[in-house]
Amino acid sequence: MQGAAAPGGRQGQLSLRYDLVLRRVREGGPPAYTKELVLADAVPRHVRRFTEFSGDVSGRWLEALAAASADRKERYAELAEWLPELLAAQREDGRFGEPFAAQGLRREDMALLWGNGRLLVGLVEHHRATGDARPLEAARRLGEFFLKIAPEMNSPRVREQFAEGAFAMGYICWTQTIEGLTALGAASGQSRYLALAREIAARLERRPGEHAHGFLASLRGVVDLYEAARERALLAQAENEWQAVIDSGNLFIAGTIPEAWKPKPMRTEGCAEADWLRLSLRLWRLTGKLQYLEAAERTLFNEFAMNQFSTGDFGHRALARTGVRAGAAEAQAGGSARAWWCCTLHGLRAFPEIFRHAWREGAEGLCYDLPVEGEGEAGGLRIRASSSLELDGTIRLEILAAPARAAEALVRLPRWAERIGIDVHGAAAETALRDGWYRLARAWRAGDRVTLRYAMKTRAEGGDAGRVALFHGPWLLGVAEATDPFFFDEPYARNRLRITAGAGGAVLLVPARAAGGHPFGVPAARFEAPFLPGGYPLQPGVATLRPVSEQTGLRTCDWEYWFLTESA
Repeated sequence: MQGAAAPGGRQGQLSLRYDLVLRRVREGGPPAYTKELVLADAVPRHVRRFTEFSGDVSGRWLEALAAASADRKERYAELAEWLPELLAAQREDGRFGEPFAAQGLRREDMALLWGNGRLLVGLVEHHRATGDARPLEAARRLGEFFLKIAPEMNSPRVREQFAEGAFAMGYICWTQTIEGLTALGAASGQSRYLALAREIAARLERRPGEHAHGFLASLRGVVDLYEAARERALLAQAENEWQAVIDSGNLFIAGTIPEAWKPKPMRTEGCAEADWLRLSLRLWRLTGKLQYLEAAERTLFNEFAMNQFSTGDFGHRALARTGVRAGAAEAQAGGSARAWWCCTLHGLRAFPEIFRHAWREGAEGLCYDLPVEGEGEAGGLRIRASSSLELDGTIRLEILAAPARAAEALVRLPRWAERIGIDVHGAAAETALRDGWYRLARAWRAGDRVTLRYAMKTRAEGGDAGRVALFHGPWLLGVAEATDPFFFDEPYARNRLRITAGAGGAVLLVPARAAGGHPFGVPAARFEAPFLPGGYPLQPGVATLRPVSEQTGLRTCDWEYWFLTESA
């Protein structure tokens, strides 16, 4: 299954992950995404958990499938077939689901607002993908509901009432409507929805212990609003808040965002990882600042991949001081779980955005930003990338169309690579490396083939208490209990790797011997790891360091990726 091709000619492991979650949503289970299960929260029918989040699963399902349908140019019959029943569930005041208390707001009312906010996004996305006017009209009616309750929801009293301790039913349930209101304003041409989104954006703040997904979804809405209104203050707000997440210590080594901000970072959440990834990609495209692209890349190759289960689902994994645990970590609540009610759908929604940001039309030519498969086009030059990066460090480019004149293609040299060897039809290409980009200027012809060979760095990044995290290329390396159970003999937190460190954080590791793999294996980044067991160091052992992204192909298990070393 390695290198499987997806519709549209995409070939690589990212496409395999996309296919896996899409099949899970359309055909898999348990639970199966039947019409009864999906639309239960919009009706409501209390036949599953979380129906109090009125429209949440309905909206996420609608958004994710509509976006995937448009991206892959595939028709999903259920999008049309289920729509009439969904629209029939809309109440006279425009909302979906549970009753809403106009006065004396409760936590349940905030849950309703959350679900209706996600459904607003889904309705507009369905309209964008299909051109069907019915979901846009339903979205407009829902937008009028939000306009009606806005004076109450924007009041200092309500903001203070849900400021602390409400977690997923806090004020972020209101602020996350920025995304849907902005989309509705753009699709309908009605400025009053954008005006309300702007008022809500002014009230957005990140609070300790709050639901990270709710805040980041709100912040993505602020970026959408900037693109619609072009007010520089909105972009500055998004950039400042993005940096504040990092400065607060809430971005972990694998590009991980916790489910709840510190001081409650107990486990990961696929929704938050997808939000951070999409937010960072958008900020990169809007600003050209490399830190956003590099942050997105780290999350994509590590946490986002590790978060995906073998079923295709996304969800939760328990955080621990030195890695992640299959169960509740270090006596904290909440362990690993396939979050079919949110993360699976939100994870699926991220894939079209990832592929959309692989290539970019730059001032000098067509730019290859992310080392993944996908197509890009600029100035008549169209190129398809196919990836076997995880197998042999190689990406192949095929020229699909070319202008009559010479054109320039630019390939980014990531910080995690020493260099990129570039061949055209098997011969070394003449390139110029400037400002971190290889430039290939020539008269291209359809059918030309370019091979990119990434010479990857192996390096260490320091952490607390003398521990180090190890990377090879873009991948964070760890030891998995599923494949190396004896490494986890107690007290495994005192195990010491016997590795050789060089200048500038460089690390010398011995490649692992070839072994059986799985579709999400990364043999290009597996290494032997001699170590001294914490409980019996007189008998050294050897484990395999492997990318944490390989978790998708394994049973859910413990991982260590913060290590002591023999010299520590």
